[in-house]
Amino acid sequence: MKKNYLKKVFKFYFTPSPIWQSFLAIFYLLFFLYFAVFYVGNIWLALKFIFYTIVNSGVLLGLSYLFWGVIFLISLIVPFSISLYSVLLLYEIWKKDWKRADKVLGTLIILALVPFVIIVMDEVVRIAVSQGVLTEFAIEHNLNILGR
Repeated sequence: MKKNYLKKVFKFYFTPSPIWQSFLAIFYLLFFLYFAVFYVGNIWLALKFIFYTIVNSGVLLGLSYLFWGVIFLISLIVPFSISLYSVLLLYEIWKKDWKRADKVLGTLIILALVPFVIIVMDEVVRIAVSQGVLTEFAIEHNLNILGR
């Protein structure tokens, strides 16, 4: 069933419908796939953080490490996940039996909301990693806390 679903999504983006519609759909696809590719490193960093936590014994790290670590992990994973989900969400919106205006509104909301969420999560990652309990991990992995 997943192959069939992905095939439908692929056809949605690469259908020979009106050229402007195909262009906009492909532009949307590339826009959010680029976000996903850009943030795939966050998934790797999240896995390294989990391994770091396991190796350094959670008992010795303390509760503040637990809470800031959870915020850090969630903030790392959300940009990648929301980028991939945005690709599928456009297909889901346009296959629904909604009015065209509602579909356009849904698309515009995604285009505005997803980059906003990604920007917020990027800032949350920087705030979390700049906390004293995560500083050692940040230094050990050469994380750019300031974002410059």
